Order: sequence, then C-alpha cells, then structure tokens
Amino acid sequence: MKPDIQGKLVIISIFGMAIAMSAYAWWHNIHTGNQVIEFFGIETATRMRHADSIELLLLDKGAQQESGREKIDSSVGPRAVLSSQNITNRPGLVHLRHMFIQDHTYQWNQSVPELVPEWTFALRFMDASGTTTLIFAPTTYIVEHVETGKLILMGDLLDNLIRYLTESKLMTLDDVTQK
Repeated sequence: MKPDIQGKLVIISIFGMAIAMSAYAWWHNIHTGNQVIEFFGIETATRMRHADSIELLLLDKGAQQESGREKIDSSVGPRAVLSSQNITNRPGLVHLRHMFIQDHTYQWNQSVPELVPEWTFALRFMDASGTTTLIFAPTTYIVEHVETGKLILMGDLLDNLIRYLTESKLMTLDDVTQK
C-alpha cells in the first residue's frame, strides 16, 4: 500500500472514531437522567436545571413550631422556616443544579428507611411555571419532593451538597446536624 493512501486511511479512521465517540457521548448524556425524569417529571427536572430563582431555606429542627413563620408541609408534618436566602447567582451553582438531574445522584435500588426524617434544610426552585421544593434530612440521606410527597435516598452526593453550602458560607454544619 502506498504511504499516501495509508495516511488517508489513518485520517479517515481518526475521523470515524471521533464521530463514533461523539455519538456515544451524545447518547450517554441524553440517558443519564431517565430515572430522574420518571421520578420527578420533565417539568420539575427542567425547573431544577433552569429555575429563574433558587432559595436556600434553613428549617427549625426543634419540636416546637413557632407560629407566624413560613412553614414547609412535608410528608411528616409542617416544618418552620428559620431563614431564607436567594442563592440564584452563587458561584458553582450550575454544578449543583446539574447534580439534581443526574441518575447517579440518587439511590434508586434502595428503599427509603421507615424513619421519621429530621428535615434541616430545603432548596426551592422557582420559575414562571411553578415551584419545586426539595427538603433534606442529612442524617438519613432522605430527600422529599415536597409538592408530590415523594421520598428518595440521595446518597453520598448529599455530603457534597452540604460541603458546597457550608464552604460557600450559606449555612453551617450546626444547621444540618441534630440538636
């Protein structure tokens, strides 16, 4: 075989490999959120990724719920909101948003333990079409989609979420640990 033909074959092979790898990457990226979409629904998943506004809500961990405070109605009863802050434009938030729509974030094969979750904080995603609130129990890794009452285990990425929020000085570890 002539050297110039061999060179052309190498170049064609490289382009063929690049196209095949691009197609696989595109296919893989599309299918990394199938379970999330099935669990939350496409509208909620889209809102978590592209919400106009995101609020961090720190919740009252005590049994006494003060009247007059905003409350989040979870599946185990209302929880008073101690503070709320808009975190929409915080650095690194794009990665946090992306984390919520990835299948590997959640423990799909494990059932939620039958413990009463100790909710400590929530994230509220808002856009023109509605609101999505996720409430978190770090000690049990339980997450609830408040609007539907669905519970799921988040897994180790909940630790990364807490690390991001504490390193960004949006909350302290005391805010997410039990009394």
